[in-house]
Amino acid sequence: MGLVLIEDSNSWDQFVDRSPHGLLFHKWGFLKTIELHSGYELLPYGIYKGESLICVIPLFYKKIKGVKTLFSPPPQTGVPYLGFAMCREYNTLKQNKKENFLNIVSDEIHQEISKMSPHYTQISLVPNFLDIRAFTWNQYSVNAGYTYMLDLSESLDTIWSNFQHELRRQIRQGENLDLQLANSSDISPLYHFLKERYKEQNLNLPIISQSYLQDLIRLYPEHIVIHYLYDKNREIIGVNMTHEYKLCIGWIGAIKLSNTIHSNEYLTWKLIQRAKEKGFKIFELQGANRKNLCQFKTKFNPSLELTFEINQKNKFGQLAEWAYFNLIKRRRI
Repeated sequence: MGLVLIEDSNSWDQFVDRSPHGLLFHKWGFLKTIELHSGYELLPYGIYKGESLICVIPLFYKKIKGVKTLFSPPPQTGVPYLGFAMCREYNTLKQNKKENFLNIVSDEIHQEISKMSPHYTQISLVPNFLDIRAFTWNQYSVNAGYTYMLDLSESLDTIWSNFQHELRRQIRQGENLDLQLANSSDISPLYHFLKERYKEQNLNLPIISQSYLQDLIRLYPEHIVIHYLYDKNREIIGVNMTHEYKLCIGWIGAIKLSNTIHSNEYLTWKLIQRAKEKGFKIFELQGANRKNLCQFKTKFNPSLELTFEINQKNKFGQLAEWAYFNLIKRRRI
């Protein structure tokens, strides 16, 4: 059957649920919400080997001022990874069969992209999907990125003892300050803090809109949770929105709101405890590509994992990319 557009949301979500690589970001409702708010056209592709569906990959297409772009995920969605999700059996296959599956996936995607002939293509893969050779053989360039994962299979005492000594001291200080952690579905404070933080850096906020995040929370109230940390005066001093599906990701937030309290350290520890109590095996301290953020996250003694971004662009696409990073992204809000 090769590559087809999938129209059945239930079969798509069932595949994502079973896939070792499927995240909440891959779920049908999440993808349709991105399409609604971003203006990109969702292309939910499935790739078959014979009669068996072996891969799904959501691509998003949009023509911007004459530039044909293809993304997975699109910009300003807050989604760090998307790309393809392989079938449930993939991780148990022998290496020759894994490579056969990946060659099929790469060839089918490449043929489809060639038909569409976009000027700029960017696909960001989930962490620890390491074998992207089939795409390099099809002349795609690859950029490496990093993220941090914390193993929650250990006891909380062991996890705590592995923290940096200074971090444990900072968390204990928070324990003595009568701080309160509360879950909420109200996106307004988080969005306000994000907007102000990026404004300080003279950057555009990399989120489509407040209503986009609100729609996602309404759609997945059990899997997207906002956590506000309050001081004794009921002032918000910490915030984080987590992705809680298969693994717990510290997704959006971690904004420093206090100069006197180590609120992010304390909040992260509380989120790790909560994830452990809910039975998650992994807590991701998402993103390990900025030196200043790494200095904070390594205090929790996580492991480092690779992520890959697949790119293909012609000269027109290269010019559009330069304009985006140098003119649009850094434009003041």
